Amino acid sequence: MTEEKKQQTSEDVKKSIYSTLSKIDVSHLIEKKMGLNYLSWAKAWGLVKSIYPDADKEITEYPEYLPTNNGWVATGRTVDYRLTIAGCEVEASVIIEGQKFSSQLYVMDNHNKTVMKPNYSQINKTQMRALVKALAFAGLGLNVYAGEDLPSEKDETPTKISKAQLLKKKIANAQRFEVQYGGGKEKLVDVVSWEKSGDKQAHMFIETWTKRDPKNLAAYEFIETNGLYTVKEEKKEA
Repeated sequence: MTEEKKQQTSEDVKKSIYSTLSKIDVSHLIEKKMGLNYLSWAKAWGLVKSIYPDADKEITEYPEYLPTNNGWVATGRTVDYRLTIAGCEVEASVIIEGQKFSSQLYVMDNHNKTVMKPNYSQINKTQMRALVKALAFAGLGLNVYAGEDLPSEKDETPTKISKAQLLKKKIANAQRFEVQYGGGKEKLVDVVSWEKSGDKQAHMFIETWTKRDPKNLAAYEFIETNGLYTVKEEKKEA
């Protein structure tokens, strides 16, 4: 079988998986916490296994590095989380019909703020949330994460709105949208501007943040496309 044929087969399988899982109504399984919608990982995984008995899941292992006064030092061990200057990151994957779907998340507290030194209970809970989101990428419960391509505090879009008005609203949302950065909150447009100025910490943050969620990547690309950042000579001090 040629590589092109294999690729076509892989894409066909993914489309079939998405078509199957996206049709499942999970609304009766949704739970609310801190005003946000959640789908239990056990219920989500149980649904998938009932349809795809051979489905498997895995948590990504990383080489362990610990921060010291002399920089990050390798311990020679592997752990199922990764410490970064932006926080603690985990990745969960599901394998269905030989196709892999993955999701990365940072460990957050009850106020959805990045935890710089999480305990293992917090890490484990985040791994399970990443598993649910990986299943959403496969099609299950994707509507739980559905929304505008840019994060906003509330939906103020009227029933009828022109494209120009919608763009203006999205730009305003983007300019005021904040992210957890360096132990505090910063406007995303400022972090992007530091990244464009060559700030390594900002670059690392953007690289990991945009991989966590398709919405994050869309927000970053929206800021780039519409030139909502200003490259500054002075960089943000850590």
